[in-house]
Amino acid sequence: MKNEIIYTPPPDKSITIRWLVISSISNKKTVIINPLFCDDTINTIKTLQKLGVKIKIENKKIIVWGKSLKDFKKEIINVGESALLLNLILPILINQKHKYKIYGKKTILRRSFKETITSLSKLGAKIEHKNFKLPFKTFPSKLKSKLIKTSSAQVKSLALISGIYIGKIKIKENLITRDHTEIILKKCGCKINIKGNLIELKSVKLNTPNKVTVVGDISNASPFITLAIFTGRKIIVKNCGINPRRTGFLEKIKEAGIKIKFKNKRIISGEKVSDIFITPSKNLKGLKIKRNEIPYFIDEFMLLCLILGKAKNASIIYGVDRLKNKESDRLQETINILKKLGVKTKYNKNKLIIYPVKEFKNPEIIDTKNDHRIAMLGGILKKIFTNIKIKNPNCIKKTYPFFFNDIEKL
Repeated sequence: MKNEIIYTPPPDKSITIRWLVISSISNKKTVIINPLFCDDTINTIKTLQKLGVKIKIENKKIIVWGKSLKDFKKEIINVGESALLLNLILPILINQKHKYKIYGKKTILRRSFKETITSLSKLGAKIEHKNFKLPFKTFPSKLKSKLIKTSSAQVKSLALISGIYIGKIKIKENLITRDHTEIILKKCGCKINIKGNLIELKSVKLNTPNKVTVVGDISNASPFITLAIFTGRKIIVKNCGINPRRTGFLEKIKEAGIKIKFKNKRIISGEKVSDIFITPSKNLKGLKIKRNEIPYFIDEFMLLCLILGKAKNASIIYGVDRLKNKESDRLQETINILKKLGVKTKYNKNKLIIYPVKEFKNPEIIDTKNDHRIAMLGGILKKIFTNIKIKNPNCIKKTYPFFFNDIEKL
């Protein structure tokens, strides 16, 4: 059908990085099929190679020859802009016999890693920092098992990797978050008990599979779904990951009135995958979103707010303060962009109210603030208002290098 979009998203960045790091400590050979190649993943590869991990890129696959847990070289580490890489690599570096200096660049330098540092310190790690921001200096530390409480998937992953070195770890999630690390560790033979919001890593046996496949990224598919909704076109998203803890965006737009069907469901390397059939609607309902729902669409928050800006009635979103400590202050930038579009908002006490309009105004310029999610949102608006200027669109390369090419194909 001419009015139908068929789209296949790029591989999932967060899963790619997790497989790279965890494979590096498995003492096995692992072939990662369908990985994402972007600034963040390439920097992850280079970082691990500097630390002595043998990694080869061959026929769009990545081959990792893992090292023993405590056999990494001494190097100065630059995690680039990847908070995920920082959280995954810290427990590995702390368990080496060397001191490490860890740097980053651009957007990561504005971010506070208070929960990261606090959690590691609780386990016995010694880290020098200035007000919880990079650069860090780590010292060889003997970690002890303690209960870690968190609302962050990255801090949870940090705790699980720490548990590999300790031999066990218990985690309590204050808010349920994405579980890619748990899925990967289970695929590697680790015993993990999960009961509600309690996670316990009980036995550690890192045997990575010979081959793993990275599924399509729902967060990178979401801008195309959003554009389809605004242009009134049906869209089929092929081979897309539908991890239940990553599909909050789909659930919320369905609640707002969008029709969604899942076909050809299957499991690939532990992750749920499907083809997603989406039919837009001209009559969108406003939503009331609870605080504990935010983690399920944390990457798509700005896009969902954009959609709710054209609903029939106001929306209320609770728990929005966690958006402040991202690559940019995504809460404030969402408010700023909605204001440019003519959409009024009200924010106070961790709550955002969106008062929708029938038609958006031309925002004329979108400043990405070096945030790839804002660049994606700008790309959508540029297809609606062709004369928009996007300031620093190239920041998209950190996560989706061919985004603008893909969006032009539509």
